[in-house]
Amino acid sequence: MQLSASYKLFRLFNYFVLTLLSLAAFIPFYLVVTVSLTDEKSISLNGYQLFPDKGSLEAYRTLFMNGSTFLQAYKISITITLLGTLLSVLVTCLLAYAISRKHLKYRNRIALFVYFTMLFNGGIVPWYIIVSKLGLVDNILALFVPLLVNAWNVFLIRNYFRAIPDAIMESATIDGAGDLRTFFQIVIPLALPGLATITLFYMLGYWNDWWNALMLINNKELYPLQFLLRQILSTVLYATSSDSMVTNVGQLPAEGIKMATCVLTVGPIIFVYPFIQKFFIKGLILGSVKG
Repeated sequence: MQLSASYKLFRLFNYFVLTLLSLAAFIPFYLVVTVSLTDEKSISLNGYQLFPDKGSLEAYRTLFMNGSTFLQAYKISITITLLGTLLSVLVTCLLAYAISRKHLKYRNRIALFVYFTMLFNGGIVPWYIIVSKLGLVDNILALFVPLLVNAWNVFLIRNYFRAIPDAIMESATIDGAGDLRTFFQIVIPLALPGLATITLFYMLGYWNDWWNALMLINNKELYPLQFLLRQILSTVLYATSSDSMVTNVGQLPAEGIKMATCVLTVGPIIFVYPFIQKFFIKGLILGSVKG
């Protein structure tokens, strides 16, 4: 079938717009990478450049100056991201499944309680008192237990569960399946797009979190990557802005370190995202409108 001239023009316009949007998303990240690999003097003289005239790895050398500490921080971040995401998805799905079942008594009140936490919280001081009384200070559990459940994710996955036909659930019951078997063998496989969506949300949340470490962790062996990089960056920025520091402080690649920290923190997520992108987009759209 021959395409009309107007349709060809429309497709050409779409390609042009999508190309611009792709460049708008790619160029900032590319600039971050190039600046992290640019000599500090070149940045001071020429500013940020897409094609720097002089490269340098000094920013990464500064960050990796204490390699064992850096590797330990990576280990902690990976541990809390994997373990925290697994537990968060499990607890979130169990709660969402419970309030999605019509036969559960007081399910609407439970849902209202969950929704209430989206609007209000008890404040930092009561939160810290509760966490400290639970013995989570200077404990690796403090890095993921307070973040186990997100109310928005609960309602997102609940909409998936509510959309599953009652006939399927009744058939499972007739076949002798209990609630747990129905949940793990029927409900979960039917809600994979939604699971992929909340999994990515939780992964990003755990990987990027530094606030819990700031509030609850004093042991340097338990510093996650984000908090360690924040400490390093704060130290460098203070050193470069203080006249009372060492004489060679001007040699510290402050701008390069800023960008290098971005590269080191966002890298693992970039490698994970393509594998669940298809499920993520589908799950986010459908989970928002179902139910």
